[in-house]
Amino acid sequence: MSNNLEKKLDYKFKNRILLKEALTHPSFQKKSLKEKTANNQRLEFLGDSVLNLIVTEYLYRKLASFSEGKLTKIKSVMVSKDILAKWADYLSLGKYIILGKGEDSTGGRKKLSILADCFEALLGAVYLDSGLQKAKKIILPFIKKETELIIKGKHGGDYKTLLQEISQKKMKCLPEYCLIKEKGPDHKKIFCIKVRLKKIAYGTGTGENKKEAEQDAAQDALKKLKVIK
Repeated sequence: MSNNLEKKLDYKFKNRILLKEALTHPSFQKKSLKEKTANNQRLEFLGDSVLNLIVTEYLYRKLASFSEGKLTKIKSVMVSKDILAKWADYLSLGKYIILGKGEDSTGGRKKLSILADCFEALLGAVYLDSGLQKAKKIILPFIKKETELIIKGKHGGDYKTLLQEISQKKMKCLPEYCLIKEKGPDHKKIFCIKVRLKKIAYGTGTGENKKEAEQDAAQDALKKLKVIK
């Protein structure tokens, strides 16, 4: 079955143990306690760093006119659980993940966090199996496509839009922004905004105008929701 995954990746693993490990969720345990179960947590840890390096280098080279602040915002969206799960879904990773019965029965194959972690683990496995260049070859098509969406203004660094998408999808509600306070002289005001989801405060932010403060609050909320890092 994993052969189909390799076809989609256009990559054949030399060490198939790495592939199996990348697809094994921590919820899966062998029946015999004597058999050690290697899960994908360590590979996910490695893959996270590999992903960050490749994304950072690509954005640095591709978006030469963008400031450090803008690049940081774009990168945080690019490596978010939501985007990684989308890439995992393209590869149909949910079909191949090895889950424990409990996790499987509660819809684990469709959970964003499980899909995102598995994608990172898979990238880490490719890196160990064949090095950085092979890992780049696999991930760059995804990064290029996402960058095009960002340049077109679909979601790059727009935390308010991303929070709205996530809140509608997961919580069936829209974010509410309210001004907490403003301080400073008229020519240099600082605004403090709070964002709520279903009447519960999820983030606060500050800025030199309300729009900037709302973006900052949305970013804070996304971090609390563990959508971005």
